[in-house]
Amino acid sequence: MDRRQRFLAALARQPVDRPPVWLMRQAGRYLSGYRAVRAEHGFWEVCRTPELSTRVALEPLQRFALDAAIVFSDILVVPEALGAGVSFEKGEGPLFTNVLRSRADLAKWNTTGLMERLAYVPNAVKHLSQTLDGSHGLLGFTGAPFTLFAYSVEGGGSDDFRHARAMLASEPGLARDAMNVLADAIVELGLAELAAGADAVQLFDTWGGLLTKDEYRAHVVPPLNRAASKLRASGKPVILFIKGGMHLLEVLEEVEVDGVSLDWRTSFTEARAALPHHLLQGQLDPVLLFAGEEAVRQRTRALLDELDALPGGNRGCIVNLGHGILPQTPERSVAALCEEVAARAP
Repeated sequence: MDRRQRFLAALARQPVDRPPVWLMRQAGRYLSGYRAVRAEHGFWEVCRTPELSTRVALEPLQRFALDAAIVFSDILVVPEALGAGVSFEKGEGPLFTNVLRSRADLAKWNTTGLMERLAYVPNAVKHLSQTLDGSHGLLGFTGAPFTLFAYSVEGGGSDDFRHARAMLASEPGLARDAMNVLADAIVELGLAELAAGADAVQLFDTWGGLLTKDEYRAHVVPPLNRAASKLRASGKPVILFIKGGMHLLEVLEEVEVDGVSLDWRTSFTEARAALPHHLLQGQLDPVLLFAGEEAVRQRTRALLDELDALPGGNRGCIVNLGHGILPQTPERSVAALCEEVAARAP
């Protein structure tokens, strides 16, 4: 099977010669080519210039035996387009000029002509798709409603997102309305990415794991389904990633997605038992890549053995990391992981 054929078959839970592999944040600071681009161009400039975003997205495909590309973008493009004023300060992560703390703040969000301001994302997908010319699978992505809400309320990154989580309890109506606005924006962006050539779209609910099962079910599932159901109407798969979401597996049966991307604390065996009909993706620990090439190879082989032993075998499984590649990750470790997966082909 060629790379894209293998990736599409896995998305459809059809038989494959081996599981496909791609890695979250596979185009990032650990790569010399990415660092060279960023030395000359700002983050938003790279996102908004198709030639640059494609150049960055292609580098890992040229170095490693990967089956899919992912468009170079960021989950915070949506709040930025709504008027949050998002900047990325060196060493500090994202910072918001305009935070969401009241109804008046929500009223300032500009939803008119949203895709005119976000057109650079599907433009990047289209440029990458045309450049790949069918050689690899292609993923688009966006943030999920709760995680975008969490950043918008907090005004940037956080360990606990206490302001956002407190708002769920103190002003649930405001939180609901904000997440519904975000859900509708996610639909617009995701559908545009799919129309531009993406084979699937991944929703990143990175901070959903901070919530209890009851909180996730009550506050997050409704806006998440509002977005996912409309994205799935495109006929292309929707995958959900939640970091630290093992306790939410039973709730995810209620979420209208085709697949779930597992973090490193959730095994495929446990996830398959809870979600027998879902595409599953993951779940190697990004820190493993600092343990040396042989440790990476051993753990990757063990994961592949686990997939083969699942009910139904490795059908509907994609090898990935349980979160994004970390800066300073050794390139040889990434190569070793991909080589071990590729070696499973007959």
